[in-house]
Amino acid sequence: MNADDLYRKLRSNQVPTLLFLYGQEPYLIQQAARTVRRAVLPNDNDDFNDNQFYGKEAAAEQILAAAMTYPVFAEKRLVTVKDAHLLPAAELENLLPYLQDPVPETCLLFIADKIDSRRKFFQKFKKYGDLVEFKPLSNREIPQYIRNSLNQQDIKISADAVDLFCSMVGGNLYEIHAELNKLLTYIGDATLVDIVDVQAVISRGRAENIFELGNAVGRGDTAKALTLIMRLSAAGEAPLKILSLLVLHFRRLWKVRELQVQNRSANEIAKVAGVPPFVVDGLIRQGKKFSRKDFLRAFELFLETDLAMKSSGADAGALLDNLILRLVRKNA
Repeated sequence: MNADDLYRKLRSNQVPTLLFLYGQEPYLIQQAARTVRRAVLPNDNDDFNDNQFYGKEAAAEQILAAAMTYPVFAEKRLVTVKDAHLLPAAELENLLPYLQDPVPETCLLFIADKIDSRRKFFQKFKKYGDLVEFKPLSNREIPQYIRNSLNQQDIKISADAVDLFCSMVGGNLYEIHAELNKLLTYIGDATLVDIVDVQAVISRGRAENIFELGNAVGRGDTAKALTLIMRLSAAGEAPLKILSLLVLHFRRLWKVRELQVQNRSANEIAKVAGVPPFVVDGLIRQGKKFSRKDFLRAFELFLETDLAMKSSGADAGALLDNLILRLVRKNA
């Protein structure tokens, strides 16, 4: 089952008795979980029929006891197990008998970052329940996602506006919706978001700093590069987030550079690389400062830094500074 199938079921009042939401897009999972809750418990304050557990500390016995308890003054009961990827294998095994004979009045909902489809639990779950994966949206999917989000509120957005929005905000769905809410407040009763609205509401700081960081690296300007990193940090950007923005920028830069070498037109480059047409010239100029060898080396350093930030326990800010120094030295 995919997300669309799930939403169709819920709109038809077909609430799954066994449902497992998982994947690497937490915003979409959270939205789906909220929709499931509204379908199961129309009354927001129905605490009697709303049980929540966390995989790291929950036992199968507790989950089963809640799932097999009939709802109180309601048609349905919701039992949610969050961080279900942290449930020990033994506890998953103890849940197996319930999968074959779930209580019809209960929706047993699991939420996890990932699953191990090789395990017997998930093979059985797929047979008797519904597994729904939520993958991160690609850069090509995000513009349409933004249009769809606004369409749900009868708001349109111009092509230039959505291009500018994507280049300034990025792909984090929590940030996208936060900025969309600002836009909706700004336009008031209007039904169209245009480029001037995006320019008025959304700060250009992050996008401009990342672009200038690429310029500084290309010039071998250590002082400027480190200043831009400090500026992004001061604006509240976490080191891992800055790294992800830098990776995204260099990925676009490399793609644009390769297309430019093929003598593609600016419009073709924008379409194939998935970037707004008005940023192509700047990316072309910046890309000329890097060879293919430079790009390969940069991505080796990005991967090394990402792994270190996530596993070494070292100071993430220091790792980011070290990355920038190594990138700049290579291009000095």
